[in-house]
Amino acid sequence: MTSRSTSFLPRFGGLLLCLAAAACGGGPDAAKLTDEGYASLGKSDWKNASADFDAALAQLKTTDAGYLRAKLGSIEALVQLEPAKAKNEFLALASSMPAQVKSSDFISVASKLTSKQAFTEAVAVLEAGLKAFPEDPKVRAVGDAIVKAAQNAPDPEAKKALESLSGLGYTGG
Repeated sequence: MTSRSTSFLPRFGGLLLCLAAAACGGGPDAAKLTDEGYASLGKSDWKNASADFDAALAQLKTTDAGYLRAKLGSIEALVQLEPAKAKNEFLALASSMPAQVKSSDFISVASKLTSKQAFTEAVAVLEAGLKAFPEDPKVRAVGDAIVKAAQNAPDPEAKKALESLSGLGYTGG
C-alpha cells in the first residue's frame, strides 16, 4: 500500500502542480494589470493605462470575469487617445455583450466623449444607448448634455452633432 501511494506522486504530482500553476497563472496578472490601468486613469496617464489594459485583455477571454472591467477601462483610456476607436470598440462590445453592458456604461462613455468634445462619437454612443435602453431617462438626459456642450463648442463638428441630435428628437433651444 505504501508503494502504491508513493508511486502516485511521481506519476501525477507533477501534473497536479502544473494544473495548479496554470489555474493561478493568468487571472491574478490580468487583475493586477487592470488595477494598474485604473490607477493610471486616475492620474490621467492615458498611454500607460491603455498599455496596462491591453496587456490584461491579452490574457483574458471574453467569458472571463475580469474581461468587461478591463475592456471598459481600455475604452476609457481610448476616449482620450483615439475617440473614434473608443466609440467603435464600445459599440462592438455593447453589440457582442448586450446583457453585460449596462445603461450606465453607455452614459459613461457618451459623457466622457462629450467632455473630450468628440461630439460625433458621443452621439453614436448615445444613439446605441437609446436603442438598447429606450425607457431609461438617464440615457435620454445624456443627449441634453451633449446638446448643451455642442451649442457652446465653436467647431463645425459640434454643429453636425447638433443636426444628428435633432434627428433623435433633441432640440437645440
